[in-house]
Amino acid sequence: MLEHASIIVVPVDFSAASVPLLRTAGNLARIYGADIHLLHVYQDVFSVLSMRTFDLSEEVVENAMLREIEEKCDALLLAADVDVPIVRILRKGETAEEILAYVEEAGADIIVVATNARSGIEHFFIGSIAQRIVRYAPCPVVTLRAAADV
Repeated sequence: MLEHASIIVVPVDFSAASVPLLRTAGNLARIYGADIHLLHVYQDVFSVLSMRTFDLSEEVVENAMLREIEEKCDALLLAADVDVPIVRILRKGETAEEILAYVEEAGADIIVVATNARSGIEHFFIGSIAQRIVRYAPCPVVTLRAAADV
């Protein structure tokens, strides 16, 4: 068992698995006296959708997204009701790469991540963010299996 931990990184996507994930991380944080770094990685909307056709500026769209992310984060924290220090982190980019980069930057001791419910061909083509985190993480990773209907 890990003897010491001060930073636990918890990547969330605000799915139903996020509440039990954060509660599990909260239990670990209490055991170790650690802080939770709640991390959400969002995509560059302009690389995903052609919002330019709607004549919207990238700044306007990103600010609206950030407000929505903050609201979801507030709701998650309220629902999970975890009583340990939590730092919110938002990053833009490719999910697994940004999570791993942040873990390195923060000097994280543990990552607590939910696995998704994908299987078969969908998993083969899309890949698993949790799988890449487990494979390349510089620290221990605790995985929590998401329900199949999440």
